[in-house]
Amino acid sequence: MSAAAAWPGGAARNGGIFLYGSTGPSVQIDPQVAYVSTAWWLEYATAAKLFNWPDRSQPGAAAMLAPEAASSFSVSNHGKTYTFTIRKGFRFSDGAPVTAKNFAYAIDRVANHDLESPGAGFITDPSGTDIVGARAVNNGRALHVRGVTARGNRLVIRLTRADPSFLTKLTMPFFQATSTELPLTHEVTGAYPSAGPYAFTRNDADVLTSIRRNPFWARGPGRMRPRHLAGLDVHWGLDEQASFGQVQANQLDEASPPSAEVGGLGTRYGVNTSRFWAMPVNCIGWLLFNNDHGLFKDNVAMRRAVNWAVDRKAYASLSGPYTGFPWTHLLPPRSPGSIRARNLQPYWPAPNLARARSLAKGHFKAGNVTIAYPTTGRVYGLQAGAVRNDLVKLGFKPENVSMKPYSCELGPCLGPDDWNIIAGGGWCTDYPDPYAVFLTFATSNPYVQFPSLASAKYLAKLRAAQKLVGNARLRAFGKLDLEIMNRLAPVAVMRTYNNRYFFSNRVDPRSLSYSGVYSDWSIPALALK
Repeated sequence: MSAAAAWPGGAARNGGIFLYGSTGPSVQIDPQVAYVSTAWWLEYATAAKLFNWPDRSQPGAAAMLAPEAASSFSVSNHGKTYTFTIRKGFRFSDGAPVTAKNFAYAIDRVANHDLESPGAGFITDPSGTDIVGARAVNNGRALHVRGVTARGNRLVIRLTRADPSFLTKLTMPFFQATSTELPLTHEVTGAYPSAGPYAFTRNDADVLTSIRRNPFWARGPGRMRPRHLAGLDVHWGLDEQASFGQVQANQLDEASPPSAEVGGLGTRYGVNTSRFWAMPVNCIGWLLFNNDHGLFKDNVAMRRAVNWAVDRKAYASLSGPYTGFPWTHLLPPRSPGSIRARNLQPYWPAPNLARARSLAKGHFKAGNVTIAYPTTGRVYGLQAGAVRNDLVKLGFKPENVSMKPYSCELGPCLGPDDWNIIAGGGWCTDYPDPYAVFLTFATSNPYVQFPSLASAKYLAKLRAAQKLVGNARLRAFGKLDLEIMNRLAPVAVMRTYNNRYFFSNRVDPRSLSYSGVYSDWSIPALALK
């Protein structure tokens, strides 16, 4: 895609340094150690991976995998062996060519006992992804993962058991092409060679981190990402109100706005059009149903009725302006595979009481319902109260809707018959694969159990989707997500959790391309006016 074709009214401007202000301390930048959202935001600009997530996607479309450094791959040995062909033309910022060895070295570093990479758990899990020999390296008995071999442009990775989610896990920055100049056993804190569009050039702890263009990155096969900025500087440890004022004055280009300022920004600039944006992270807020006991056990009609009765707009607004938007199904709006088309959503942001009452008729059982909620924040009580009002409108008698606050972990606090709904809860994905969501319902869980819904049909569909690889897998889970919520309604998904952003007038809003995978804006897509 040409720059002019991607931009209404002409091509994006190239050049300039984007200035970002953070109120927090600096983050780790080592590719195999970094594991917080701001670090991954930077890593997605500096990394070259076997497969990646596009910087710009079609409006309303689900996030789908795209080959990057891998020109092709195959799966053999009953799903236990992955063979990748590495493209020619990728080069590190020091000029060295990228070969299969650089991806093997990344896995060696992730598994290394002394480096203590948080990525190790993603390749040493006997019940998930378990690369042959990775546990031996992680236990300090070896230095190289024997299940990974690299010869020229051919990379072979052998697993101890089939894991079709492996391809999506490889999109995490841990597994990017890694220069063998990086030490195997200890963390890198300064500039180092990387093979993406940008590279780290400076990292002064708690002061300044800088990335600049990789001088050896040129457009070609697998390297079709945009790259407008000359670079980006992150200034750490700033005062929240002061950094907000600097963005207003165009002295910084981005900062998180203080909560007290958010409402005014929405009024002045609108939302998601120019300078103020609220975008969902990879988390959802939901109402948990007790599907093993009481009202909701074997009562799909009532679970669906509650989903139609709740006012998601009101529920989301209780946490403050633009902290969340209404949402109705399990995969967060911009996560891989999630279907965002409005006409396909299983429920509505606003209640449909006529439909809810029709479904609920004859399914009230004894007519009692208990709403539990944590006391760790004032908003949870407000949310529980909103749900109570919705249930009364559905047809429950006010005196039969009980509120039950709890102040400790769910297990010790609530017995199996003590609650029907838990309000105020939420869930976040651990890695960019939709199966991470469905595991909640496919394994034994004291609060929510998919198997307890007594649906062999949907368990079989879940297993079938789990066996797929790549984008076929993502599409299958996206479809299954809507089907499960429509037909079984195991929970009532209520809202997103949003990050809120404020930009200077220097930033071209056409360049803002948000990734739901790592919950931030694409740095390569950013452009200044």
